Parts: sequence; C-alpha cells; structure tokens
Amino acid sequence: MAGALACCGYAVPDPIEAEASNPAGFFEPQWVNDFHLELLERADVRPLDSDPAATEAVAPLLTDPVVRGRLRDWLSLQLTEHDRLVVKDPRLVWFRDLWVGVAEELGEPAASVVMLRHPSEVSASRSEFYRSRTTTAVAGWINVALLAERVTRGSPRALVRYPDLTADWRATLTCLRDRLGLRLEPGPDVTPHPVDDFVDPTLRRREAGWNDSSDPARLRALADDVFDALGSASRDDIPQRSAGLDALAADYAALHAEAVDVVHHHVMRERRQARRARRARRQASKDARRGSS
Repeated sequence: MAGALACCGYAVPDPIEAEASNPAGFFEPQWVNDFHLELLERADVRPLDSDPAATEAVAPLLTDPVVRGRLRDWLSLQLTEHDRLVVKDPRLVWFRDLWVGVAEELGEPAASVVMLRHPSEVSASRSEFYRSRTTTAVAGWINVALLAERVTRGSPRALVRYPDLTADWRATLTCLRDRLGLRLEPGPDVTPHPVDDFVDPTLRRREAGWNDSSDPARLRALADDVFDALGSASRDDIPQRSAGLDALAADYAALHAEAVDVVHHHVMRERRQARRARRARRQASKDARRGSS
C-alpha cells in the first residue's frame, strides 16, 4: 500500500532499502523505524505484543515533551520538503495518537490506512524471519489488530484487505481516494500507470491458512473471528460494528488473563531460579576477589 501511494505522488523519506526477503521494498522511513524501535525498547513492549495492558507501558511516551519534540522536528522538516507523506511502519500503531497530535500541531491533516493480512500469514512469516513462536505471534496479531482498529475508530481511516489491493489495485485506491480525500497523481484511472508494474499479486511470502498449525484451536478461532470482523469493517465501516469488535477484544483479554493464571507458578519458579543464579554469580565474584587478595 505504501509503495502504491508512493507511485501516486506520496513521498517516503529515506526509505529502508529492499532486500531478498522483500524485493519490492519496504517503503518505511529509516528514521521512523529507529524512532519506534527505541521507544518500544524503553517501554519494554514488542511490536506484536500479546499483552492487552502493553498500551499502559507506552502511554507515558505519547505525552513526553522530549519525544514529541523529536517527532515534531523530523515531521516539520519532511513537510517542508514534501507536500504529501506516507509514513509506514508496523510499530506505528503503538504511537498513532502521538503522530496525529503532532501533525495537528503542524496544521496537517492525518489519515490512517490499516492493512489486513490473515493472522496465519503473519505468524508464519514472523516465525520464519524473526524466530517468533507461532502461538505468541498469533496472540500478538489479535491484540495489535484490535488495537489498530480501536485507536483509529472515529477518525479518517480505511481498513484494506491485502488480497483486495493485489487483486484490483485501481478499485482499492479509488475507494481510498474517495473515502479519505487523497490526492493521487497520477490517478487510478490513468493507463498505463506506475502501479501496474509495482503491484504483483504473486508477491507474498505465505498463503492464508492454518494448515497443520499447533497453535491452540481456541486462539486460532478467535483470530479468524477478528480477521472476519475487520474484513467486514473494511467493506462497510459503520459505527454499529464497534460493539462486536469490543466484544472480541474482551474475549481476547479474558483468554490472555486465563493464560497468565495458568503459567503463574511456572513464571514464579523461573523468577526464583533467576534470583538464585544472580546471587550465586555475585557470591562467586566475591570469592574470586578474596582468593586473589
């Protein structure tokens, strides 16, 4: 999507270079990528964090004057050099309110595009390229997908299914233009168009489907329900859908809380063992110093 918008006149400042795993390019600004990684590290939050309470750890950063000042300086410079920007980063969902707030301070309207890919594709990709546990990746997808919907609710946005974009990019970008008031140059009706050679329906790492996944059936079913609900919202984004999505979020929060309770003794034992190991290392260090004196 970011690449298609770049073909229609939107600037991507200092994009990360393409690589073998993504030959079409990432269309992610390097500064934004580094900025978000630093902030998530400070908050001890993962990009696809499965904890519904992770937003509480990120919240103080959204109003931190130093953080806002850094973003304002970067965004102000980019808006001076470019009249239209597309800022893509998988971690941006955690900082959406920060970006929108700073953009408003600079007098620039902002809109959100939420791309929807099936959780089985996302989890399989993260398992292969980032060595993530698939169950954790599926849970993280549910949590972050629901977060993306919640933080953009009631604001200018479009939810777009990835297969819809690759199957008919003209119809997808036309809908996006009309819904968000985007200025696309050249427009989707122009033929030939730069996007023709850019969007490749076959360029995808994984096909949707759980296959023989060992992820818990209950988690897979909930992921499918969330994906279907967001897919419905992509076609008909009406306020009445909010209650259903909130109910799914509550279901996931309950499932997460149950999982935390199930592993409570295991976690406590690992913490005790870690404390003992630290004490043993400190004692060994003291003994070594005594022996050398």
